[in-house]
Amino acid sequence: MSLQTEFLAFHDRIKLDYDVKAELADKRDILVKILRNSGKLPGFEILNQGSYSMYTGVEPLEGKEYDIDVGLRFNANSIDYEPMDLKNIIEDILKNHTEYGASIKLPCVTVTYKKDGEPAYHVDLVAYTYEDKEDHDSQMYLARGKSSKPEEIKWEKSDPKGLIDYINNAVDEADRNQYRRVIRYFKRWKNIKFNSDGHAEPASIGITLIAADYFEAFSAEDGYDDFYAFKSLAKNIKALFTFVGISDKGRMLYRIKYPMPETLNFESDTDAFSKMSDSQMTDFKDKLEKLIKELENVESEADEVKQYEILHKIFGDDFHVPDAKDISKQQANYIPSSSASGAKQL
Repeated sequence: MSLQTEFLAFHDRIKLDYDVKAELADKRDILVKILRNSGKLPGFEILNQGSYSMYTGVEPLEGKEYDIDVGLRFNANSIDYEPMDLKNIIEDILKNHTEYGASIKLPCVTVTYKKDGEPAYHVDLVAYTYEDKEDHDSQMYLARGKSSKPEEIKWEKSDPKGLIDYINNAVDEADRNQYRRVIRYFKRWKNIKFNSDGHAEPASIGITLIAADYFEAFSAEDGYDDFYAFKSLAKNIKALFTFVGISDKGRMLYRIKYPMPETLNFESDTDAFSKMSDSQMTDFKDKLEKLIKELENVESEADEVKQYEILHKIFGDDFHVPDAKDISKQQANYIPSSSASGAKQL
């Protein structure tokens, strides 16, 4: 038995279940068919977005919902529509589709489904148009806004397909499985350690973008070493924080500003962590430093059971602590030295 064996078992437990992915896809297809057949919208192509398309989905914690992001790339010019026009039509078409109806959010229209009497799934429909509908390589625009916040209604430059390709192709194919596993480990860690209400929890797209740029593949004599790959990314994220000031209460504040890649066609002032306050970002830094310390404790701990207990504390109940009788309890220098391979140099 080894840490890598337990990491892989942990990954299998938190990875989004195939049957759930199929159920989400079925709900997506039903909604798309309703919209296509409504006769109220211009034609469109769909684009799966988010973790579904990046192969980094994780099982939600108890009480949280499964979700899928679906881009609707309308064959329309942005200049011919106001940003709310298409979103309002989508909401009107789907308002009676489920018990919860459809609700307009700043970046999308959300349709929620229930299972066993509780909200269980939601589909986020994102409306896009083109600068020139005759040229699908032209600039795309996302319909951002909701009626209750008129100051935020706008057409926003976006490059959803470019972003998916950037993240999916950031790492050599040989190392992509470890890359995606490490992103899933981070998602589960932050789901456990941060309150998901408001914007206290770091945005998944921010973590994923940093992983795309800073992930290092690690291997040991008998294969990949996820422990060191995870620890390496944690340290790389920590190094990105910069001092931004002092709060009214005298707290030193830090944050990461992480824009969309310059090679993609997004607004120039984007920031994956823009919704988080300086205080929330500093909380992120503090918890990340604690995580790194805990990982160092795992590395220096000779008692294998205690190593698993620390990892259980980090990742929650899905990281199991094997029975002592099943493992060799005392191992000097238990974690073998690992080496980075295929690291992306910036």
